[in-house]
Amino acid sequence: MIKIFSLVVLIHVSSLILSAADIKIGLYYGLGVQSFVFSAVDGEYDVLADGNKIARVHKGNIFHIEKESQKLSLSDTQGTYGSFTKILFEPVSASCIFQVKAVVPALPAKESDNELEASVAEQSIQLVNTLDIEKYIPGTVEAEGGSAALPEYYKAQAVLARTYAVKNFTRHATEGFNLCDGVHCQAYNGKSRMNREIYNATRLTSQYILTTKSDEPVVTAYHSNCGGMTANSRDVWNSDLPYLTSVKDPFCDKSSNRNWNKTIPLASWENFLKGRGYTGSIVSLAENRQKFLAVNGIQIPMTEIRQQFNLKSAYFGINITGGTVTFNGHGYGHGIGLCQQGAMEMARAGYSYVDILMFYFRGCKLMCQ
Repeated sequence: MIKIFSLVVLIHVSSLILSAADIKIGLYYGLGVQSFVFSAVDGEYDVLADGNKIARVHKGNIFHIEKESQKLSLSDTQGTYGSFTKILFEPVSASCIFQVKAVVPALPAKESDNELEASVAEQSIQLVNTLDIEKYIPGTVEAEGGSAALPEYYKAQAVLARTYAVKNFTRHATEGFNLCDGVHCQAYNGKSRMNREIYNATRLTSQYILTTKSDEPVVTAYHSNCGGMTANSRDVWNSDLPYLTSVKDPFCDKSSNRNWNKTIPLASWENFLKGRGYTGSIVSLAENRQKFLAVNGIQIPMTEIRQQFNLKSAYFGINITGGTVTFNGHGYGHGIGLCQQGAMEMARAGYSYVDILMFYFRGCKLMCQ
């Protein structure tokens, strides 16, 4: 086995946001929720409407909240409580779990810990879940990394999820919470339920984040499969981050998303090129990671081609045969940072989570609060 690094630097960081313990997550962010139901999965909740306690939620109780103009109506099976500006479901004990389900529009239910606050924001209901950051991490790890990996992979993903939370803690500050639950931040579908190892991984890496040598939390980029070589950040984002440089990755070679191809009509390709100022024809393009398709002085970003033709990655070659164009590609995703399928294979091969992180994020270190 190749030894990837020999020393992990652990530094006490008393000023990190992690010391605040709690994080506020905007649930169903941007999905225009008009009504939802709330129930207690474990424990009990007090219902505070505009600061006044008006009910208690026991297991089996279901409360319905609906937007009415700029207020929220609250009801249960016994009747209606009235209309309020803000409704808070506050846990009675230290360990409480709730379920929330959007009714309009109909969306999957989410389970989460601690408290939930509902208010009206613009034209929909804003739902904010306040919970301990270490209870938030497992749900994010499961949503982003799946439920069938090994512990060392989950540890690496937990460190990245925590690092993202710290680095982007104020991303939605003007809206009254820290992070949202969608791809705008990092996915959070609620509590992790599929694999207990995810909780163990979170606990064993508790308070660890990944930083640069100058103690700045890294940009926690990751993707499904790099196709055998990760991308330079400058070639995709026009942002040159020295720890996000291209790395040859043999670990994902046998993974499901390693290779792909897609065929389109030649006319579609010619129309695309004409729209970018090129009127000639291109015979082929060698398969390689590069920033631009350069033909006769015209440079077209590979990422633009990927978006136009809905390709799995911007790492591909081009072959023209008769009236068709075939993209022969590698990888799935933007290719920057951690290759998830490669990292999972590293875990299977016996590498530690620190090995995994240091392989994909060069010149970085772990820091602990």
